[in-house]
Amino acid sequence: MTLRVVPIGVAAARLHIETHHSHHHAPCGGLLAAAVADGDRVCCVALLGRPVARLLDQRGNVAEITRVASDGTKHAASMAIAAVTRAALALGWRRIVSYTLLGEAGTSYRAAGWRVTGLVEASQGWHSRAGRTIAQGGGKVRWETGPEALPEDPAAVATMVAAVGVAVVPERPENLPLLKGLQ
Repeated sequence: MTLRVVPIGVAAARLHIETHHSHHHAPCGGLLAAAVADGDRVCCVALLGRPVARLLDQRGNVAEITRVASDGTKHAASMAIAAVTRAALALGWRRIVSYTLLGEAGTSYRAAGWRVTGLVEASQGWHSRAGRTIAQGGGKVRWETGPEALPEDPAAVATMVAAVGVAVVPERPENLPLLKGLQ
């Protein structure tokens, strides 16, 4: 097995995410993506976009890795995260954020050099408008990297570690077939 970073368009990355992500559907868009391949087979993608939490980006220098989707190939996720991180920093973003569910270990982020900067409580407002559904309730762990990333939060790390294997990571709901018919 020889893993290598390869280019991938946002549309192709979204299709891979829709097929392989364990608990989320593909986001509606993105700025750029990177893939990791084993031979000719794409085994992981990471998608970079604008921050979902718009208050994070008051100065226009924050990007967010909105999805990482792997087929389970060892080390592919950390390679994809690192590749998108390098691209984002090269393009001028100063702080890159991402989130994992409380209960996930975040090993790929740690391996890519990221740090835990906080916990985010479950949102209560997303379902406040008609037609919106909550795909993944529950707490999240915020990860960051970059020259303007926040410092690591030891209390958040301790909470995350304590929740790994205890907090339930729910399966993806199939009520949002965003890419049906595109395969």
